[in-house]
Amino acid sequence: MEIVFFDFETAGVLETQPNIQLAAIAVDDNWCETETFEKKIFFDESLADSKALEINHYDRAVWAKDAVTEAMALAHFDRFLCHHKCIEMVSKRTGNPYSVARLAGHNAVTFDMPRLRKMYGERFLPAHPLVLDTLQLALWWHVGKSQPENYQLSTLLHIFGIEIGGNAHDALTDVRGAASLARYLLNAARKD
Repeated sequence: MEIVFFDFETAGVLETQPNIQLAAIAVDDNWCETETFEKKIFFDESLADSKALEINHYDRAVWAKDAVTEAMALAHFDRFLCHHKCIEMVSKRTGNPYSVARLAGHNAVTFDMPRLRKMYGERFLPAHPLVLDTLQLALWWHVGKSQPENYQLSTLLHIFGIEIGGNAHDALTDVRGAASLARYLLNAARKD
């Protein structure tokens, strides 16, 4: 069973503000990274919140050199997901079997997955419709315990002493952080 951790960085928190980066890693049963995906996405700066761009380490020169259109990022991500299909499904319409990837992330249920669905539009998303979310794991972990000041990924990584390197709010760093947090919390739960 592989899990694909994914993350968007955006030009603001409003759903009308564009995606600026998409990254993912696939991890195997032993939590080893098997493949990495990262694309910077062209966007209209007039739709962006300048503070969000600063937080997300936006560099106009880097985006000018490395960014691709959202359609191209989607095509590459689609191929990436197809490499990691591990959940067998059966079509309700045709009865035919097919496979999809398992997605996970931090705050992915309410933030990243809706953006991914919007990006795919009417196209088939080759992923299971239910996404695993490390935010939910952390909420369960803190039931009956002292609550952290917030449930941001960087805060939780600090609380649990998880070092990941890189810049927070870089999508690739954040997916590695989410995978590390999931591994830590799941292993800790098994010990209890």
